[in-house]
Amino acid sequence: MAPLFKDGSTTMEQALDLARRREFDQARQKFHDASIKFQKEGSILWVNVAQAYSDLFSPEVMSGNPAAQLALSAFIRSTLGTTELRPGPRGISASDLAAQLELAAHDSNVMAAVQSGSGTADALAQALQQVASDYGKLGNQVLYLPELAHQRTTTANLRVPVLMALSFEILGASLEGTDPLTAADRFQTAQQYWTQAGDEARAQAAADRVGHLSFQAKCWFCGREGRGHGIQFVSVPISQDVLGLKGTDASPLPSIDPTARSLYVCKGCLSAVSGMADRIASQRAAEVEQRLNARIQALEMVTRR
Repeated sequence: MAPLFKDGSTTMEQALDLARRREFDQARQKFHDASIKFQKEGSILWVNVAQAYSDLFSPEVMSGNPAAQLALSAFIRSTLGTTELRPGPRGISASDLAAQLELAAHDSNVMAAVQSGSGTADALAQALQQVASDYGKLGNQVLYLPELAHQRTTTANLRVPVLMALSFEILGASLEGTDPLTAADRFQTAQQYWTQAGDEARAQAAADRVGHLSFQAKCWFCGREGRGHGIQFVSVPISQDVLGLKGTDASPLPSIDPTARSLYVCKGCLSAVSGMADRIASQRAAEVEQRLNARIQALEMVTRR
């Protein structure tokens, strides 16, 4: 006959079995029950292990809440040392789990800052590179939380190129308007990291950005040279084929795109031409309005007769 009252070890085994079946809510409650039983038995280490397991399977930690992950990491560091833990499919030392929880929290916090754009480009890039460096120190260590929560096996070093690529994209984007050449260099580095990460779509997008930023042209109107399509100069569509026209400037840079249906125009000339066009359009609109008002007044006079 099974014992009427289960001890801490028996309850712990039941909790672990629930966790392995991915019944996390029930497992969490069982771990909590086990910690109470261990407390009554005076098994302080196992009280802490059971409590750590219970917190590990909480919705906050499993969903990636940085504050909850940091709190659990601090608890594990202060109570479990290098105790071997096995709440999931593989064992892990308490110290390694604490380090991974802390790193996951830092990763989430930095990514949140990147997405919100809070902080300077240099600060965000530095933070991303620091997190990448911390992942690199773990090498090919399997990340425990993704495997536990999502059954996705991935290693720490696979996160490194992604974070590095993002950091160089942020640096490149911050320099586009002032230094397209350096920006192109940053995006080229990002392209290499995306390739290393196996993300060909992001690598191609970065390569396209490099092409736009490094392209040089000469303004059709003033002859000034610019670098960075869409940055220092733009393409303006025309209705005539001007491919055969030659300028007097000896610069080898193009002022016409290969289709001969667009001119390369620097931002200064574009602004001046656009401003002039706006003024002409406003003047024409005012003239039309004036004529229309005159006709309305004439009609009103006729109807009053």
